[in-house]
Amino acid sequence: MVRYWQNLVPVVAILCLLLLLPGQNGQGFQTPSEDRPATSAFQLPKKPKSILTPAEQKGRALYAYYCALCHGKTGQGDGFNSYNLTNPPRNFTDSGKMASLSDKQIVKAIRGGGAALGLSPQMPAWGGVLSQKQAADLTVFIRTFAQHDNPGK
Repeated sequence: MVRYWQNLVPVVAILCLLLLLPGQNGQGFQTPSEDRPATSAFQLPKKPKSILTPAEQKGRALYAYYCALCHGKTGQGDGFNSYNLTNPPRNFTDSGKMASLSDKQIVKAIRGGGAALGLSPQMPAWGGVLSQKQAADLTVFIRTFAQHDNPGK
């Protein structure tokens, strides 16, 4: 029996030393240290937030449905139907031209058509379809085309 304990003592001593070493918690796992952050549970990537405001997002949907056919997906006046028009549609990426128009003028052009501002009579009046609020949302989105980083694109 003594011989059994003589063989077991070195094993018990080694286990005790392992348990007392720094960074050990007694279960064989290292505790988090300042050098290595603790791992967390797996998380799915988060959906990126839109850089557009809620009004601009509503305006983007309206633009895609009502305006992109002539003014183009990127607002450059090169939409599918633009080649059938005698007067080219407004290029919304031209920051100089867009700066010369007030929001009120843009809303008036949307709701009353191009003729309401003495522009192309081929621009339809959307006042019977779009509310004042929708025209305002559309206006703030159209303004994004002329911004430096072009979020509307």
